[in-house]
Amino acid sequence: MNMDNYLSSYLDRRMKLMIDDWQLSTTADIRDLSQRYRKVKQDLDSLKTFERESHNRMDRMEERIRALQEQMK
Repeated sequence: MNMDNYLSSYLDRRMKLMIDDWQLSTTADIRDLSQRYRKVKQDLDSLKTFERESHNRMDRMEERIRALQEQMK
């Protein structure tokens, strides 16, 4: 067995341990992170829309309150 084959065989046997010990990311880890990022981004967009709509509703309610206060004077 030449040195390249020996090293390849050794690395293949120890790969999981090396990934854990060196805290390396696998393709599956990166894919999972990407999927979670997309989900968070979608949720953030929804929250921004909700915030904008809520702000508009509150502005309209405050206008109505001011109008009612003016009528009561």
